[in-house]
Amino acid sequence: MCVRLLFLVIFLSFVSCFKPEPIKPRNANYFLNYLHTDNKEIYLDSISNLIKLEPNDSLTRELYFNLASCYEELGLYRKFKNNLEQIQRLASLKKDTKHMAKTYWFLGDHNEARQILDSAYYYYLKAEKLYALEKDSILWAKMLSYKAGVLYNTGIYTEAETSTARALQILSKQKQTRLYYEVNLQMALVLKELKEYDAALQYYAKIPELLDLLEQQGYSKDLLQRSQLSYYNNLGSYYQSILDYSKAQEYFEKGLQNRDIDSFPKLKAMLLNNYAYNQMLAKKDPKTIDSLLTLSLEIRHEINHKQGITASLMRSAQFSLLKQDTLQAIYIMTGVYKNALEDQNGYELIKSLKFLAENDIKNKQAYTELYFTKQDSLQTIDRQTRNKFARIAYETSEISKQNDHLNQRNSHLISIILLVALLSFILFVVFSLQMKNKKLLYKQKDQQAIQQIQTLLLQQQRIANKTKIKERKIIAKNLHDSIINRVFTLRINLEQLPSQAKEEKEKLIEQLKQIETQTRALSHDMHKTLFCPEQDFGQILEDIVKAQKNSFQTAFNCSIDKLIYWDLYSLYQKAQLYLILQELLQNVNKHAKATTCLVLFILKDNHIQLRVHDNGIGIDPKKVKKGLGFKNITHRLKTLNGTLTISSEHNTTTVSVKIPYLPKEKQS
Repeated sequence: MCVRLLFLVIFLSFVSCFKPEPIKPRNANYFLNYLHTDNKEIYLDSISNLIKLEPNDSLTRELYFNLASCYEELGLYRKFKNNLEQIQRLASLKKDTKHMAKTYWFLGDHNEARQILDSAYYYYLKAEKLYALEKDSILWAKMLSYKAGVLYNTGIYTEAETSTARALQILSKQKQTRLYYEVNLQMALVLKELKEYDAALQYYAKIPELLDLLEQQGYSKDLLQRSQLSYYNNLGSYYQSILDYSKAQEYFEKGLQNRDIDSFPKLKAMLLNNYAYNQMLAKKDPKTIDSLLTLSLEIRHEINHKQGITASLMRSAQFSLLKQDTLQAIYIMTGVYKNALEDQNGYELIKSLKFLAENDIKNKQAYTELYFTKQDSLQTIDRQTRNKFARIAYETSEISKQNDHLNQRNSHLISIILLVALLSFILFVVFSLQMKNKKLLYKQKDQQAIQQIQTLLLQQQRIANKTKIKERKIIAKNLHDSIINRVFTLRINLEQLPSQAKEEKEKLIEQLKQIETQTRALSHDMHKTLFCPEQDFGQILEDIVKAQKNSFQTAFNCSIDKLIYWDLYSLYQKAQLYLILQELLQNVNKHAKATTCLVLFILKDNHIQLRVHDNGIGIDPKKVKKGLGFKNITHRLKTLNGTLTISSEHNTTTVSVKIPYLPKEKQS
């Protein structure tokens, strides 16, 4: 466990060192005052708004990476991820594979730092695939190394070895001392866990040479000191694993005697604890062991290193048992068990339960049952974890294969899409022309129908006028030939008639002259007004109703209000009303299956209402308005400012059309 913790410390140090240095952006002054501002979140939000105004190029995307790192440092993880998602969108638009890979790298680091190892593995794997695609050997090897580190921390050592070996193979042709050092150390630790001790020692042997080379290349002194101390601790643990306690003691002492050891309290506490355990295994002086354990625990309390404190307590419990102080050992390990249970630390939990099951005689059965239960549970979790990582790798590989296959098909698909688009455009043009032709034909037919109705109205007007002229001529002739002549004869006879009442006689003669004059004037006036534009439009409407016939033997009747003065409407408006009535009658003939149909024209409230009643099968008002016939009626009613309503109930269907009616005396 201590070895794992040490490797994790070293690994995270290198991860932070290896995160790519951002290139200097065009607007580096965005972050100039960031460290000195009080409200850093608001300051970063304002920078975000400014970056959104920048063009989508590599410099802008690097600005977003800087911004994401700042949000992560403040613990604003939602905004950190939002920035990375924005980079992914921008990089996808420009097909910038390197920046897409870099976002996965950042997400992998983020999840590993928060111990979400399956997600860290997934993102490192995606970054690895993209860097391999770009043939960027350094970053490809780095992602393989990071992925191997996640596998190591999860306890999947075989897969960690494979990934590390692949990274070493790539780096063998590169001059990357720092990364090469990290991967060699990683391989040594993995092989040690696999109990391949000889192979592990070969990799440990390379470490001093690589550290000297790093020093020559001018790497950070602090980093080199930390790495040297870690090397001593790792090598001491290695020799302890192969039961060479004296050799292990030599390396632990080298680490503790290093003059820079106090600068690294976490490493110092680890060395002290491991050294104490080595002394216990070698059965050395108990006082020395006790002082080593006490000092290690004190340091870990000072720096509040929880995992380190637990590790020290476990060693203390083992030491108490070694001194045959079983009660003290049980007491200490019970505390470790409770802390592990609270922190849900599976490794510490299983270790403490095993210790208590072996040594707490009083509660042996309970601890034993718990131990086996937890062990089975951990084995299940471990198996599930291995399967999960294998599934992630497989699914990612399958997605990559699918992407390659899709890329191969892209050219064919693009050609097909272009061809389909061209054909669709041609079909659209043809369809549009057909629709225009249909509209023109419809308008032409509509115009012809209006012209036919206008011709019919004119014919009716001419017939009516001709009839009126004929009747007026007859009346005028009769007035002239019969009444006037008789009045004239009566007046002559009256003049010749002798009478004693001469004055009365002259009055009667004068009245007859006036009647004769008025009758003659009336006869002449009738001849002067023979041409009249009036027409009997109501009769035309009545005739079209009564002329209807269909296969259902529907009896058609019509009633028109005599008070309607049709000359208020233009010839065009009459034609529209005529066509509306014709369409309504056609619907009755086609669909109603009625025995009777009554058509009414009613004058009411300054409106003319056309109502068509039938006792047919009825209609659905919602559906019927979608038909072409009713759409035509609605279109014609717009020119008349009219409205249409439909009702169907009690075996009677009523279609009502309402148009404005304005008498002459009210017209402006």
